[in-house]
Amino acid sequence: MIASLAPCFAGNLHWYKETLALPGTHGGAIAGRRLLEKGVAEELMSRFAGTYPGGDRNALVSMWTQWHFGALVIPATAAILLLDRELPVDLDAIGIVPHESGRTAALVIPDDGKPHPGNATERFSRLFEGHVEPLIHSFAGQFGVSKRLLWTNAAAIFEWTLQQALEVGAPCPAALEEGRVLLRQRCGGDGRPNPICGAICYPLEQGQPVRRRKVCCLRYLLPGVEDCGSLCPLPPTSRQQKSASA
Repeated sequence: MIASLAPCFAGNLHWYKETLALPGTHGGAIAGRRLLEKGVAEELMSRFAGTYPGGDRNALVSMWTQWHFGALVIPATAAILLLDRELPVDLDAIGIVPHESGRTAALVIPDDGKPHPGNATERFSRLFEGHVEPLIHSFAGQFGVSKRLLWTNAAAIFEWTLQQALEVGAPCPAALEEGRVLLRQRCGGDGRPNPICGAICYPLEQGQPVRRRKVCCLRYLLPGVEDCGSLCPLPPTSRQQKSASA
């Protein structure tokens, strides 16, 4: 764990304390930018497919990104919310430490970041514009997976982290509000559609709000993996039928 970031990892966030590391901690890291190379991404995905023999291809890519975004989005967002600290998580700046299964085990960042400058710079731009967006664009092209699906994966993890930060401490009010706005505004500051707007919703069921994705992650199409229950937008019978026919 990076000592200066330790205050971020309380409560449920403590599971992610080892997913960021400084140079020299891990061997075998590959440059983050190489994930955009077809051969590199394909090799990692082929290794990952061995975890779920016969699994649906799109579901494999979706699950791989969920592992990757967990290692990336959760600690980076926690640092922003709880320390108001910007971490160098751009694809060009980081290294990827692959697990033997091909999924991302950890990310190597060049340093432990710096306090947010307190100006109009968007706190989450390095995370989403510098890493998540180019990765999704590349994977959608390489593997033919829906961008909307991959953006929903990132958004669900981001929204979960906002909730956890509220439970474990006193988030920076400005950072928390910026994160909430990011989840509900239709367009970004540049006028482009915001791909994570509305990705997570809370419909009422029996008078109670239920946390739910707008797009299914397809995990129920992987052997041995349970579906995500009420978080899934598909009716339970539909999941069961498609799983049985896969």
